[in-house]
Amino acid sequence: MAQKDRVFEILDLVRAKQKVNVSELSKKFGVTGETIRRDLERLEREGYVARTYGGAVLIQQPPGHVNYTERAVLNVEAKMRMGELTASILPSSGAIGCDASTTVLSVIPFIKDNAGITLLTNSIRIPNDFMYDKIRIISTGGNLRSRTQSLQGEVTTKAMEGYFLDLCMLSCRSLDLENGIYEGDEEEAYFKNVMVAHSRRVILLADHTKFNKTSLIRTLSYDKVDVLVTDRKPDDEWILRMKQQNVRVLYPGVDFT
Repeated sequence: MAQKDRVFEILDLVRAKQKVNVSELSKKFGVTGETIRRDLERLEREGYVARTYGGAVLIQQPPGHVNYTERAVLNVEAKMRMGELTASILPSSGAIGCDASTTVLSVIPFIKDNAGITLLTNSIRIPNDFMYDKIRIISTGGNLRSRTQSLQGEVTTKAMEGYFLDLCMLSCRSLDLENGIYEGDEEEAYFKNVMVAHSRRVILLADHTKFNKTSLIRTLSYDKVDVLVTDRKPDDEWILRMKQQNVRVLYPGVDFT
């Protein structure tokens, strides 16, 4: 079993039982205790568990607090569809801003061999996963937040203010028809606002599960967005509202020409 799959199974177990034991996990998965301890170290770094003598206990997370590893396996097929769709409308060259979301990350495999594109990002996954590909990557720098696999803080936003981008790609926590686009984290919301302010065009990626919901922080209004990419056709009221706001909507099967 691959480490990634084993870690997810361990996470399911600790959620069900509230605590786990190294020796029991070692027997269950047929690996050494040291291997299990490394898995638990990873889960601790990502904020899921606190290690104890001989095992680990679940960290109770507040509502809406979802770590990067967990988000990475949510709606994977939808993210891949949106990634491919978004890549199909990107220019062959230019500077593109990227947030640290797993949704935006899904675009990069489709453009990684395009040497004409430069990405500026506060994600640590994009530089790590695509460092050997042809695409050029610039990291903002900043304070590492392991929970979101992102760089945040004053250094990050000041770096962003030093660039002007042809376009940016970002995701969000939720979308409300009347009130706009929401985030759950203040620093991430601020970074996205700065990135949008320094971009000629804005592409928002949001799968269908994010529609008709609100979150903690209202980040952007729809008049800041040029294209909304989603994984299925939104309801007619959404299509109408986006048309009123001059936002083009891209989803599988729509003619975007």
